[in-house]
Amino acid sequence: MTPFSPLLEGRTALVIGASAGIGRQIGLRLAAGGVEVAFHGRRRDRLDEAVAEAGGGVTVVAELESAEACASAVAEAVAHLGHIDLLVYAASASRLSLVQDTSAAEWTKVFTTNVIAPALVARAAIPHLTPGGISAFISSESVGMPYHGLIPYGSSKAALEEVVRGLRLEHPELRFSCIRVGQTGPTDFARDFDPALAGELLPKWIAIGRMPANAMDVTELGCAIADTITVNLAAPSIEMQDLVIRAPGGPFMGPASSILEDLDASRESGAT
Repeated sequence: MTPFSPLLEGRTALVIGASAGIGRQIGLRLAAGGVEVAFHGRRRDRLDEAVAEAGGGVTVVAELESAEACASAVAEAVAHLGHIDLLVYAASASRLSLVQDTSAAEWTKVFTTNVIAPALVARAAIPHLTPGGISAFISSESVGMPYHGLIPYGSSKAALEEVVRGLRLEHPELRFSCIRVGQTGPTDFARDFDPALAGELLPKWIAIGRMPANAMDVTELGCAIADTITVNLAAPSIEMQDLVIRAPGGPFMGPASSILEDLDASRESGAT
């Protein structure tokens, strides 16, 4: 069998949401394997740090709030990369809010980032994807397992998964992966959560068995995802469609106070 590593030479990837968290770690791992990576995000300083750590790559700074912005971000990446072998959409918007307290603007923000933008980015990228190219979208284990206060987020990820299924139908010449992930840290996921509301809702999450006893390490998770999709890239007869990655162990059974401390630590780490 042909060795794996040489197959990554000359490969390219566009990672959406690579300034922090899971997306950043995926980009770094791909770059370490020899893939030329376009790191996308909203914060240029974070992207420049990622490229420096990767030892190469390009930055694409863009807010993906319109069709024009999505198309422009892809075009900028293609101008540097020439083509796209891997598209990874790891950007995400999360809000902690009960349905009765969630405004139309908040619903719109979550669905714009988590559903509309990935669909528009995929539309712009598809003409530049190499035959058999892979597009991977990061979803959430909250799909089908709603959490109090995270209904808009979980709903948007469910809609994203339907978009991915539709893309498979319309573009059988390409490969589309949906990767559901569980609790991970440190990331920016809880950065904007209201601590008081989080304190009220955590006991409810624990009561319905939604809080895992352990969280995944963001670096290990990013590496696992990057390795999985590059292995898939090297096996053109295989399409890894749906993958669920979560921490081992059962649900958390302790006091909510300890999880709140972890959330605070994760929020602070993600903001630095």
